[in-house]
Amino acid sequence: MKNKFTVTISDVHGSRHFLLHQLIKKFLLYFTLFVALSILIGSFVILFLMKEVSTLEAKKESAVNERNILLEQNEELQAKISEKAQEYENIRDKISTMEEMIGLRVNEEENIDSRIEEIDLTIIQQKTFFDNIPSGDVMAYSEISSPFGWRENPILKRRIFHSGLDLRSPVGTPILAPADGVVKFTEYNQNSGYGNVISLSHNYGFESYYAHLLNKPVVKEGQFVRKGDLIAYSGNSGMSTGPHLHYELKFIGRTLNPEPFVHWKGSNFAEIFKKEKRVTWESLIKLINAQYPLPKQPS
Repeated sequence: MKNKFTVTISDVHGSRHFLLHQLIKKFLLYFTLFVALSILIGSFVILFLMKEVSTLEAKKESAVNERNILLEQNEELQAKISEKAQEYENIRDKISTMEEMIGLRVNEEENIDSRIEEIDLTIIQQKTFFDNIPSGDVMAYSEISSPFGWRENPILKRRIFHSGLDLRSPVGTPILAPADGVVKFTEYNQNSGYGNVISLSHNYGFESYYAHLLNKPVVKEGQFVRKGDLIAYSGNSGMSTGPHLHYELKFIGRTLNPEPFVHWKGSNFAEIFKKEKRVTWESLIKLINAQYPLPKQPS
C-alpha cells in the first residue's frame, strides 16, 4: 500500500474508492503541470502573435497608403510629362512653320536649340522689316469705315478712288508711328479736304500719311520718330462725316493698300509679299539678307 494511494469519488449513490499506483499519481501531476504550462506559453504566444499581426496590419495599411500616394504622384508626373511632350511638339511645329516661312531648309534631325538659334538670327531680319516698313496697327479703332479702292464719296456723292484706309475712332485717339522715320511735313490741307495732315518718310522708299487729325501738334517737320512713338491724335478736321483717321501708304510714289500692312505681323510675315505686288520685295529681301545673312545650311 506504500506505493499506492486512494482516490475517493462521492455522489448521491455513495462513495467509491479507487487505488492508484504512486507512479500514476506523479504522471498525472506532471501531465497537469505540462498542460498548465502549455496553456500559459500558448497564451503568451497568441498574445505575441496578435500583437505582431496588429503591427503587420498597421504596416500594411501604411504601405498601401504610400503606394496610393506614389500612384497619384506617378499619375501627376505622367500628366506633366505628356503636357511637356505636347509643348515640345508644339514648339517643333512652330519652329518648322517659321523655318518654312523665312526660307530655312527644315531639318527635323537637327537639335532644337540649334534650330532656335538660326531662327533667332532670321528674326533680326524680320525686325528690320517691321522697324523700317509701316506695319501693324497705327491706333485703336472700332472698324474700317471705308476700305481702299473705288467707292462712292459720302460727301461728293460720286464714285471716286479712295487712296487710303478710313479707321473709325473717337476724337483724341493716339496715333503711333508704324515704323521708324522722319516727319516730312505737318499742315492743314484745305484743298484736298484732308484737314490736318502729317506725313512720315520711312526707309526703303516708303511714306505714310495721316489725315483729318485733331489740331493738337505732337511732332514737327524734320523730327525723327521711332516705331510706336506718338505722332498725332485722331480728329474730324477737313471734309469728314465723322471722327476717323484717313491712313495712306506709298512706295516711291505708288499708292498702296494699307490694310495688308496694318495686319502684317510675325505670324503672317510672308503673306505681304504675295498680297502687295507694287513693292519690289525681291530686291529688298536681297538687300536685307546681305545686311543680315542667313546662317549657313548644313551640307
